[in-house]
Amino acid sequence: MKKWMYILLLLTVVLSGCSSQATKQKSDIKGIEDISLKQLSKHKSTYLGNNSAIRDILSELPGGMIREFEIVDGKALDVTYGVKENAGYTEEQFDAYWFDQKETIEKTYLYNALALFILVDNVEQVTLKMNSNDKSSVTFQRKELEKKLPHLFKEYQDDAALWQKELVDGVVKSKEKRQDVYNKFPMQN
Repeated sequence: MKKWMYILLLLTVVLSGCSSQATKQKSDIKGIEDISLKQLSKHKSTYLGNNSAIRDILSELPGGMIREFEIVDGKALDVTYGVKENAGYTEEQFDAYWFDQKETIEKTYLYNALALFILVDNVEQVTLKMNSNDKSSVTFQRKELEKKLPHLFKEYQDDAALWQKELVDGVVKSKEKRQDVYNKFPMQN
């Protein structure tokens, strides 16, 4: 009888270990709720041209572990999301993050564009896209997007609570306000 109890206990430990490993891998792709704006704001006053700082910002944003970026003409930033070779995540994890919920792409693109405009002083345009041509992409212009916000981007750099309240909760998570932004900056397929 004790022999069976030990076997059952061993089996339970092994299965729970496998389960926690699968959960850990899924959590490698950060969502909006996983981001600390206070931590992110340590990158304020970054400039295009400082590639390591741009890479650091992108890696801390939602979906940030799955991207490539290019600086265009010293004023624009193109970010491409997709699974890289030898990445620490799978195609299934990528698809689960980006495509399981209808609004994930809209929310993540807008969140990331707002963060980039707040943190990178000289970026005038941000284009966010998937590595596949049949997936959504969008291009945001700094001056036009800023007109839709209650404050200038600079004012959010030092106030993470204001950033959270007005931009994350007030724009990104508000379907109505998010749609207003996407009416000005439509998604392309």
